[in-house]
Amino acid sequence: MVVEPVSVTALSFTEYVMSGQRGRISIVSEQRDVYLGADPWVCGFYNPVRDAMRRAANSPDPDAELDLAVRSASRNGQLRAFEEVRRGFLPWLRGTRATGVPVSSTRWAAGELTLRVRPNLGLRMPDGSTAAVLVYLKERELTQEAANVGLRILQQTVEDTLPGATPLLLDARRGRAFRMAKRTNLAKLDALIAAEAAGYVVHWRMSA
Repeated sequence: MVVEPVSVTALSFTEYVMSGQRGRISIVSEQRDVYLGADPWVCGFYNPVRDAMRRAANSPDPDAELDLAVRSASRNGQLRAFEEVRRGFLPWLRGTRATGVPVSSTRWAAGELTLRVRPNLGLRMPDGSTAAVLVYLKERELTQEAANVGLRILQQTVEDTLPGATPLLLDARRGRAFRMAKRTNLAKLDALIAAEAAGYVVHWRMSA
């Protein structure tokens, strides 16, 4: 019997963790359809606004980049989503006074689950420090508890994606960036991630 490998993005896994017990089967089924679907564009709902955010970090007119994404909205729900992202992201970006820097991609494994990790944004701050930013775009508000999962994965892979950078997880619609608190119990967080990764694999295979 061939065991199907399970590989998704770090952000997809973070969304699974925050979905709660009742929503997990549903969200894994949806993600499975995205990753294994015949239509390669099915997962492209947020691609125009993601691309605009990356361009905005190096643009003399960031507003124009996000406006372009809003004007490109053509699928059901895109216009409202992109407008909300624009309202949250642009003030946050201006507040950082950062410029974009390149990032790399890598992979990270927890048990039988492999996560593809690529920060959506690499930023250089005015003081010379850098940040590796994973961007959350969905309607449901991100919590610190859920953000910690994505932040820990970024933390453990940052030397491969943007060495020396501070991991951030940005809730773009609300313009709120999360970072790992110094008091976070990393051993307990790692145990949680390992358990959630095992659960994700079970849910994925049950959805086949």
